[in-house]
Amino acid sequence: LFQILNTEKKTMTTDSNELREKGNQAFKQGQYQEAIDRYTDALNILTNLDLNDSVKTDLTKCYSNRSQCYINQGQYDDAIEDATRGRRRILSFFSSYFECRNFVC
Repeated sequence: LFQILNTEKKTMTTDSNELREKGNQAFKQGQYQEAIDRYTDALNILTNLDLNDSVKTDLTKCYSNRSQCYINQGQYDDAIEDATRGRRRILSFFSSYFECRNFVC
């Protein structure tokens, strides 16, 4: 059972990377709404995974990239929201990590 769950998580991570890459391609072509949609799809997958270094990095990339798309479309409030979300996720990860180390979880 553990092996099946682990395989599913790897598949989900691969899917999110492919979606992020599709977002990157759309961004390069100036198709910002398409890029936003693909980054959103990737984020929907990533937010359901356990937060480890790889997922944290992917979340940061997707929020950052989507934020830039919003900037390019003049949607500055959405851009700030994504930048803040990405930062908050990272800080939450580090906070939990250090709390665990202090209390030997």
